[in-house]
Amino acid sequence: MKITSDNFIKQFKKKKEAALEYVIDTYIGVVKAVIYNNINIKKDTHLIEECISDTFLGAFDNARQFKGDSEDFKKWLCTIAKYKAIDMQRKIARSPLTTEMDEATHAVKSAEEEFFTRENTIELLNMMSELEQMDRDIFTMKYFLNMQNQEIADSLGITKAAVDNRLYRGKKRLRKFSLGGSIHEKTV
Repeated sequence: MKITSDNFIKQFKKKKEAALEYVIDTYIGVVKAVIYNNINIKKDTHLIEECISDTFLGAFDNARQFKGDSEDFKKWLCTIAKYKAIDMQRKIARSPLTTEMDEATHAVKSAEEEFFTRENTIELLNMMSELEQMDRDIFTMKYFLNMQNQEIADSLGITKAAVDNRLYRGKKRLRKFSLGGSIHEKTV
């Protein structure tokens, strides 16, 4: 079924990935603007992109709560974006590395911190090994090489929406796996 401006809300509520792609393609500009205007650290494109991704995924996860038409949907999505930006701003404010002076103070990691960082990385890599090859490649480019979603899409010859979708589904599978479930269970 082709997703159009007439049926995207209904399909979005049914959790159709094609509807998510339509929403991302249609509203990426306005969501990016809302986030950019509500976050103080504009130079960190990685955090802004993460916030944008969280906005679309949050809307997708809570799609059934939405009631209204396409204009209401745009307002609803912008509200989610604003609160995701506020949450990101709080996360940044709580971070011990918010200023250059703090960065210099925390530049030297203790042996314990280094050990836990290495252990978490090994655990993440073990969980990622359960993903499909394409998803592993995307996760590696995103979280280990710090590439932007569009760069990943260009590198792999797929759309940015496909990268966003695979990141979303992969995070969901990893979360389920980390909670003791099987990574190969079908996600709804």
